Amino acid sequence: MSLRQKISYILKYIIVATSLFGTILGLFTATLDGYSHWNKRLLYYTTQSNLWIIVTFLGIIILSFFPNKQVRLKESFYNCKYIFTVCIAMTFLVFCGFFGPLADESYRPWSFYSIIVHAITPILTFIDFYLDEYKYNFRLKHVFSSTIPAIIYYSIIIGLCAVGLDFGRGEPFPYFFLDLKSNAGLFGFTIEPFANVGTFWWILFFSIIMIGIAFLFVKTHHIRERKHLKRLYMKKAS
Repeated sequence: MSLRQKISYILKYIIVATSLFGTILGLFTATLDGYSHWNKRLLYYTTQSNLWIIVTFLGIIILSFFPNKQVRLKESFYNCKYIFTVCIAMTFLVFCGFFGPLADESYRPWSFYSIIVHAITPILTFIDFYLDEYKYNFRLKHVFSSTIPAIIYYSIIIGLCAVGLDFGRGEPFPYFFLDLKSNAGLFGFTIEPFANVGTFWWILFFSIIMIGIAFLFVKTHHIRERKHLKRLYMKKAS
């Protein structure tokens, strides 16, 4: 096992630990952050994306003890790892680009919990994606399938919004763009009281961004692999 692979192996344990710790901490501090009950936090994309990472990385760790078995299962877990890395990249991007700087202080956006699940775990996941020596057999379907977990999440949440479920802060939606009762509604556009578009267009916008992130991961992974193979070739030649 190369040094890079050893670091990646250790990193997987750290990622599971940070994501699990951050998720549990978020449940314990939910009421402190203004939620009516700890279970309401499970309805949010941040928690969901961290749970996806925990399950996937735990599966890869367990399979590492059986290197000569379950090849297809291992491939499935690594494909999920790629998809959920894209998903948690969205968590990181939205937090750093929008939620963190603009959120009301009642959400405590820069709390210890928030930094762990929105920034630390995603960054560690990105690093592991490039350190891991697993040879992905990327296809176009993998890029587009990276949006499936988010679309399923949004579909379920829209259904819950439609029946008026309280998401823990006295509002029937977890994020403003999922507010079906806004002036923009599901497919509309509005400029009053502020510029906004309907929920469908927000989901389409985020899906396009995720596809772009997925393509970026594939492209940069291929570049890194070519450089790595070139270094190995030059090392053997010398």
